[in-house]
Amino acid sequence: MTEFWNSWWAFFFMLAPFVIGSLGMAMILVMAYRNLDMILDTFPNSEYVQRQKMLWGNSGLYSRFILTSSLAAVALLPKGHIKRGELDENEVRNLPHFIKRRMLIAWWLCFVGMAWLCLAVGLLKLTGN
Repeated sequence: MTEFWNSWWAFFFMLAPFVIGSLGMAMILVMAYRNLDMILDTFPNSEYVQRQKMLWGNSGLYSRFILTSSLAAVALLPKGHIKRGELDENEVRNLPHFIKRRMLIAWWLCFVGMAWLCLAVGLLKLTGN
């Protein structure tokens, strides 16, 4: 097994989660500039969205990125927020499907990248390298 960790395969194996996670983050960044205004217009009466907008703002790179990623997480898993009355169920349904699909892909890329990285570090620790 130590031969593997000294090969180029190991380099690519350890680089892959960063590439995958970066693609997900890049998708969220693109949505922050292309689709954030449309996303915010979709949720005019949702308390959670308005609170996040006040907390993070929507003018700078960092604030737009954080706001978009938090809204993506809520749009993908809205049930808890709907039960608490923080999101309007009709507004969640009105979110354009192409945006919701991009959000889903971006979050899965980030999740897979993180899971792969944890697996790779665990394997590296187990082999003693």
